[in-house]
Amino acid sequence: MKTTGITRRIDELGRIVIPKEIRKNMHIKSGELLEIFLNDSDTILLKKHNVINKNNEFIDTFINNLAIKISANIFITNTEKIIFSTIPEQKFKNISGSLENYNLNNKGNNIYLSKERQLKKPYDIFLISPNGDFVGYMIFEYMKNVDKTTEDLVKFSFDFIQTYFENE
Repeated sequence: MKTTGITRRIDELGRIVIPKEIRKNMHIKSGELLEIFLNDSDTILLKKHNVINKNNEFIDTFINNLAIKISANIFITNTEKIIFSTIPEQKFKNISGSLENYNLNNKGNNIYLSKERQLKKPYDIFLISPNGDFVGYMIFEYMKNVDKTTEDLVKFSFDFIQTYFENE
């Protein structure tokens, strides 16, 4: 474990302030959930909570079958890593800065999924925000031109995944 050299007092209500430098470095925003772990009798570990952090056989099966049906590579990320991927070697890679800075207005720009993999056009990127909290991306990289049926299936699938994570 890396030490920071920073100490903080616990107040009378049992609260502790996480220093701004650490929150900024870890991209922890106000209101964000943290998981609390006890490593041993004198160690408390805080970890950013994300419903997309855990591997899930159902999601793996769902996106692999969907990818075959629509001829696409599909990726689901949390805010830091690719958690689900139809390309096994991309799984658990860190997402790129261009994806982190993605917004719906730069749809035509070149986007890197990870440091070494640029998304091939055409692609769609959806922001996963269950209960209004941004937790990751769902990315479709198409192998052929997209028709109306594929668009409808992609939209339905994204809505399904979003609802799935809302209930996690």
